[in-house]
Amino acid sequence: MKNLKKAVTAAMLTVSLVGSLGVAYADEDISVRMDAVISEGSEYVSFGDVKPMQIDNRTLIPARDMAEAAGMEVTWDQPTQTALLTLTADAYSDKPIERYAAKMINQIKGFGLGLTPTSITAALKLYSGTAVIRYNFTDSEGDNVPMGKDYEMVSQAILINDGTLMVPVRDSMEMFGLDVGWNQEELCAYVSIPEDAQAPEDIAIIANHGEGQYAASEENTTSVEVEPDAPAQENPQLGAYIGRFKITHYCPCSICNGGWGPYTAWAGELIPGQSIAVNPNIIPKLSWVYIEDYGLRRAEDTGSGIGEYHIDMAVPTHKMALEMGVVYKDVYFAE
Repeated sequence: MKNLKKAVTAAMLTVSLVGSLGVAYADEDISVRMDAVISEGSEYVSFGDVKPMQIDNRTLIPARDMAEAAGMEVTWDQPTQTALLTLTADAYSDKPIERYAAKMINQIKGFGLGLTPTSITAALKLYSGTAVIRYNFTDSEGDNVPMGKDYEMVSQAILINDGTLMVPVRDSMEMFGLDVGWNQEELCAYVSIPEDAQAPEDIAIIANHGEGQYAASEENTTSVEVEPDAPAQENPQLGAYIGRFKITHYCPCSICNGGWGPYTAWAGELIPGQSIAVNPNIIPKLSWVYIEDYGLRRAEDTGSGIGEYHIDMAVPTHKMALEMGVVYKDVYFAE
């Protein structure tokens, strides 16, 4: 991959790491077979110079070869040392894997939101035992709304000494719900689509941090547990329930706030942690509201891009606005 060659330090560390884990190259070549995954027949994965290997009886395979053979795309983010596998969901595709992905993602409840399913992604952070599985949707304004959870892996993604990213066959495929088997006599791992597509339980809306922020850590993954069509907060001190809102984030910079800079439309200076931009037809200007998990905020701003059930929340910096991304929260008038 383009940026993997740049990870010289990580690759050097991997040499000692792999040695300590005990790599066991098989006496015969390990093979991987896809059974009716991207076509109706069986196909063996084609490898280049780098072959599959075993570490503590776990089979690892070059990430790009694995992804392409399974009908997925793989990208690499150098700053977060994270690989992202992406599977398109398409009920009308000629690829069985994409039709299967559509069945899986359609089982995810929409939490009362009007969403269109697009893809399933798995984020594997280098040398981490925790991945993140995301079921991605788009809302009516074209923003990505991911629903997902952490996935605990038995093995880990590693770099070997030529800079090739290796991912565990079983973990990387089973997190998508695929079946993985092993034939010891043939030294062959085989991947297939299960008869019944079963989406995982305990799926929640999770933070969308944008490209390059798919690290599977507590800092970069924030779950939001909600029940469909019901307020998450039942505090009697709160006022009337307004509804579930799409929450975006902006800062005083020219990119976020244009010519307004550090000022709001109705209340003078923009105050991060207090000011929000709203649609005045839904939330009257200068009203105080309570936003689930955020607390009290004041409607001091508006803009042409603010939809009906949409709040743009002021934060101190542009970096923070990007990292906080898009979430959905219940909103109340404050008493």
